[in-house]
Amino acid sequence: MAIPARRIDTLQSVELAEGMEIHLRAAGPFLRFIAYFLDLIFEGLILLVLVFTIGIIGSVLGANVATGVYYLLYFFIWWFYHVFFEISRWGATPGKRIFGLRVVDEAGGAVTLGQSMIRNFLRGMEIVTPFVPLVAFFHPRFQRLGDLAAGSLVVYSKPRVEYSVAGPSAMVSVPVTCALTREEEAAILSFRYRSGGWSEARRVELTNHLQPLTGEVGPKGVNKLLGMARWLEGQR
Repeated sequence: MAIPARRIDTLQSVELAEGMEIHLRAAGPFLRFIAYFLDLIFEGLILLVLVFTIGIIGSVLGANVATGVYYLLYFFIWWFYHVFFEISRWGATPGKRIFGLRVVDEAGGAVTLGQSMIRNFLRGMEIVTPFVPLVAFFHPRFQRLGDLAAGSLVVYSKPRVEYSVAGPSAMVSVPVTCALTREEEAAILSFRYRSGGWSEARRVELTNHLQPLTGEVGPKGVNKLLGMARWLEGQR
């Protein structure tokens, strides 16, 4: 019997075609909003420099030419500022880089030009439609409408360092008689590798949720789950 998985954090597991598994930490909408606000400030500073520069050009080429050049550059900055930085080697705008964020595709790779254009051009519709941006708050990976259309994610660029202490090894190996997914097996092994730093009450609390699998609760459930972990280790 398979135990239904339930996400309790923003760590996303992605299985690649080669059978490898990577983990991505999706960035929440609040931090992304602050990064976007910073990028608006940077865009404004760029436009301010352009105003002074084009003002000098206008005195030579004329006001009409200077105005045309300004609106042309304004168009490219508004629509392609994010695209330019997202397809660069950094994979992020200056605002996102300040907070250690990066835009990737759903497999964890760099976004393509097409993906970046889709996710950013749809932002125009999100700005004028009040409730569309709320999609990111309710999506498990905090994807905007543009991210869903482009198949992209905003993640933390640096992996999270997790300190773990292995739990006690079970005296007896307990065979797992039901079918488990790869993720469920990894969760049982993770319990074994990390539970050494938890209190006994915490270990009992977690294993009680797995009573349909172990058939036990309390300390007996902990021992049985550790025995299952030992059996799974022997199968690898």
